[in-house]
Order: sequence, then structure tokens, then C-alpha cells
Amino acid sequence: METVQALPTPIDTTALTEPVHRRDLRRSWRDLVAAHPEARDLAGAVRRFVLGFATVTTPIGLLAFVLIVVATIGEGGPDVVQAVLVQSVIGGLMLFAGVICGWAWVRLRRRRPRPRVHHRLMGFAAANGLSYSPGPTKAALGSPFRRRGALNLYRVLRTPGERGVEFANYELVNATMDNTAPQFGGYCALRLPVALPNILLRSEEGPRRPLHTSAALRETQMLELEGDFDRFFRLYCPEGYERDALYLFTPDVMARLVDHLRGLDVEIVDDWMFLISARDLITDRAERWEALAAAVDALDDRIERWGRWRDERVARGEDVGPGGGAGAGSQSSSSRSSSRSSPSRSRAVARPGRRLRTSWSLGTILVVGFVTLCFVGLIVAINLG
Repeated sequence: METVQALPTPIDTTALTEPVHRRDLRRSWRDLVAAHPEARDLAGAVRRFVLGFATVTTPIGLLAFVLIVVATIGEGGPDVVQAVLVQSVIGGLMLFAGVICGWAWVRLRRRRPRPRVHHRLMGFAAANGLSYSPGPTKAALGSPFRRRGALNLYRVLRTPGERGVEFANYELVNATMDNTAPQFGGYCALRLPVALPNILLRSEEGPRRPLHTSAALRETQMLELEGDFDRFFRLYCPEGYERDALYLFTPDVMARLVDHLRGLDVEIVDDWMFLISARDLITDRAERWEALAAAVDALDDRIERWGRWRDERVARGEDVGPGGGAGAGSQSSSSRSSSRSSPSRSRAVARPGRRLRTSWSLGTILVVGFVTLCFVGLIVAINLG
């Protein structure tokens, strides 16, 4: 069985720190654009201009609405309440749209084409045996992060081989209903030897997202960890797979995660493991890559051990839907059962363990509630007239 094609040890970050000469920069940018025309990101330039214009003009528009409301109140009249209500609703929608546009503009501006960054990443990739694609590109159907929804990938690096490690920044253009990742961020994807239950370790030290609109996990799926690991991660696993989660994430594995992956979420989906950050993961900062390489190196040998895991529910023919019951699996019983089952079935996960159960997040509820309230208020104000 092919093992994970990890980064070389030690990783060579010379290209990220050495001086860049203008002549070399112009030549590498010309060669990059010739090989990857999308690197110019002309569509992104239009998006950044539109979003930036909306962000700058929003305060001016809000000031104008405030003056209009004050003038309307000063004039009085029988329809003053209706007029003020309509103006306030429109102003509220404008403020909401301005905040969203400003946030998206800041995130997209950080990903604008920067020849110096591309030059450094190209040199870094060549020195460490990685392929490099500047993006933005649409994720192909076989992309490891594709099940999250329609997305754009930026600065994609990959080690060679069928089980190569993929690094990329991403933007979710249209997320699926069960997506738990932020709209903008970065990921590292490692191919697992077998499919495993959907397990998520959410970092307690990552960026706070109190009003995020990605799906929220149901708290009944949270599993308490041994020792003080709960200070660093919250572990979520499908109901009935608690023992399987503890078998996979043993204290030594958790210790490695605490030492090397603090600030990153870890999620297993089918036969992929993702290290996910709400910040851009792919940069030209050498210390970031050294930390990321250490994280991958800390996990790759443990990942190979997980190839022995089997879901005894499948071996017993209990591949039922979420409403069906399934007992907890263990290594010993699973191994015995797998010897009596076919190879294809022994590598499968029963349906209840394939996906975590999600619901609307607080951010989604507030956004939908605010927009709905604004439109209801607008309709009521119009009908009052």
C-alpha cells in the first residue's frame, strides 16, 4: 500500500527568504502567466473593484439616508411614520450589504496577484519536489475539498503520487448545507489508507467565528477527551462511534496535535484528512511552512496505523440510515469481522458514521432573521399607506 507522500525533512525554505531580483521576478511572472493564464485573475480584479466601490460608498449612502430621515421627521405630515419606516429598512439593508461587501473585499484583496509571492512559492515548490498552480481555478470534481460546494482554489501545491498531500487557499462560492468550514481559508489534505467516520476536532485556539454562516454541529455529537486535551480541541463524532473516535485519536495522537496543530481544525471525511484554517494557509512566510511541515510529519505515520481500522457494522450488515442503531466498534472485533467480509465492504463506513449531523448556525439564523424582518417591515410600511 502506498504511503502518504509527505514533505521532505527538513523542508527547504530558502526560496521564501532569499532576496528577489527584479529581472528574475519579471521573467518568472512572464513564464507563470504563459503556463497559467488564470494567474492574472482578471475576473477577481473586477470583483475587487465592485466590492471596494460598494464598501467605500456605503458610508456615504448611509449618511444620505440619515439626512433624509431627519428631513422627513422635520417636515411631519400624515405619512411620516410610513416614510421613516421605509427609509430605515432600506438603510438597514444597505448597511448589511456594505458590511458583507467590505468583509469579502478584504479577503479577496489579500489574494490579488502578487508576482513576488508567486515567484517565492514557485521556487519553494521546485526545491521541495512539489507542483504549483497559482489559481484561481475551479475545483475539479475529484478535488479533496470539492464536497464542500463550488469553490475557487488559490496557490495550490501538491506532493507527487496518488496519495500526495495537497495544500491550497480556498473560497467557497456556493457552500453545501452541511459544510462546517469557513467561506474563506486554507487547507492541507492528506489521503487516508481507508475510509473513516466523519470526525471533526475544532481548535479552541483558532479564530473566533461567533456569527459564521457555515453549518453548526449538534452538541450531542461532542465527545469529551481524556486529560486536558479539551482545552485545545473539541472532538465531534457521529453518535455510536465514540469508541472508534477514541481508538483513532489516542492520547499520543492528541499530544502530537496539541504540539503541532494548535489553531487548525482537523476533520476526517471519507478517506481524507483535512487541516483547515480560517486564515490563508498558503503564504510566503517560512515559519508558517516549517510549522505546517512539522504538523504533516507528526501525522503521516499515525495515519498509516489507521489503515487497520474496520467498521464492524458493515461486516454485520448494519449499513442502515441515520435512524438505525449501530453498536460501537473496536479494533479487535473489527479485525475479526473484516477477515470474514470482502475487502470492499471491510473498507467501508456504515451510513450513520459517514457524516456528522448539522443544523443552522447562529450567524445564519441572524442573517435570515434580519433580512426577513426588513422585508416584512417594508411590506407593512407600504400597506400602511
